[in-house]
Amino acid sequence: MQRYSVVPGNQAAKSHFLLLDGLRGFAAFCVMLIHLGSWLAVPWIARNSYLAVDLFFCLSGYVLSYAYMGQARSMDSFEFLRVRLLRLLPLTVLALVISASYLVARGAFEHAPVPYAELLNALMLSTFSLPNFSAPAEIGGPSFFPLNAPQYTILLELTANLVWWRLRHTNLEKVAAAIALACLCVLVVTGLGGDTPNTFLAGFPRVGASFFIGIVLYQMRDRLPAWRGWTMTFWLLVGAMAVLFFWPTELPRVVQLTWVALLSPALVVVGARLQCSGGLASFCSVAGTVSYPLYCLHFPIFCWINGLYRSFFGAQNFYVEAPIVAVVAIIGSLLAHYCYDVPIRRYLGARSRRVHA
Repeated sequence: MQRYSVVPGNQAAKSHFLLLDGLRGFAAFCVMLIHLGSWLAVPWIARNSYLAVDLFFCLSGYVLSYAYMGQARSMDSFEFLRVRLLRLLPLTVLALVISASYLVARGAFEHAPVPYAELLNALMLSTFSLPNFSAPAEIGGPSFFPLNAPQYTILLELTANLVWWRLRHTNLEKVAAAIALACLCVLVVTGLGGDTPNTFLAGFPRVGASFFIGIVLYQMRDRLPAWRGWTMTFWLLVGAMAVLFFWPTELPRVVQLTWVALLSPALVVVGARLQCSGGLASFCSVAGTVSYPLYCLHFPIFCWINGLYRSFFGAQNFYVEAPIVAVVAIIGSLLAHYCYDVPIRRYLGARSRRVHA
C-alpha cells in the first residue's frame, strides 16, 4: 500500500526528494527510448521525449539549491566547479572510453582506417565537456559530442551551474526570475535546441529558462500552502507528461514552451512537496540511482549492441535491439553506479580533501 504525506516546503527539504528521483528516472528512460527510435528508424517512439531535458534542468535548479545554498558563503566558485565536475565527469569519462573502444574495435573488424588523431582530440575535449565542431563522420560527426551525443546537456548544465553560483549573493529570486523570463522570450524565437551544430547557441537560453525557474521555485518553497490536492495534482501532471512525451508527432512550439514554463516546473514543485513510502518509494529510489548513469551510458551501449547485431544479422531491427539495449543499459547503469561511480568519487573526494587540508 502506498502512502503519501504533504509537508511544508521547509520540512520537505529535510528528507530526500523521492518522487523527484522517480521523475528523473522515468525521464532518463524516455530519453533512451527517443534515441533508440531515432537511431533504429522508428521515429514515432517517445517522439517528444526530448522535453525530458528541460525537466532535468528544472530539477537541477531546484535540487542544487537545496544541496548547496547552505554553503554559499564558504564555497568559492573554483571549489563549486570542482565538486560539480567530481559529480558529473566520472560517468561521462566511462561513456567516452566505451564509445572509443567501440570505434577502435569496429575499425579492426571491418579493416577500416580509424582517424586516431581525431579520436584522441574528441576524447580530450569531451572529457571536460567541451564541444568539438570539426569531428569527422568516422567518429560520430557532425555531432559536436561525437563519442556521446547526449553529452551536450552536461555542457549546458555546467554553464548554468557556474552562472548561478556567481550570482548566489544577489537577490537570487528576482535575478533568477529575470534570467528565466529573458530566456523564455528568446526561446519563443529560437525554439528548443542545443543538440545540433545549427542550434547549439539555442541551448543556452534553453537551460537558462528551466534551470533558473527551478531556482525561483526553491526560493518560493515556503510560501506555498499546505493542500490535500497536491497528490492528485501530481499524478495528473505525470499523466500529462506521459501524453506529451509519447505523442506520435512533433508538438507545436507553443506546447513545448508551455511544458518548459508551466508544466515541468509544476511537476517539480508539487513532487518536492510530497513524500511517498512502500513500493513506490523503492521504485523511485532505484529510478533516481539509475537515471544519470543511464543517461550517460545508453549511447555507447547502443553502439556496441547495434554494431554486434549488424555484424551477425545484417540490417538493424528496433524490436529486437531496443529491448536488449534497454535491459543491458539499465543493468549496466546500476553496476556502473555501485562498482565504479560511487567508489571513484569517494576516492577522488578523499584525495582532494587531503590535498586541501
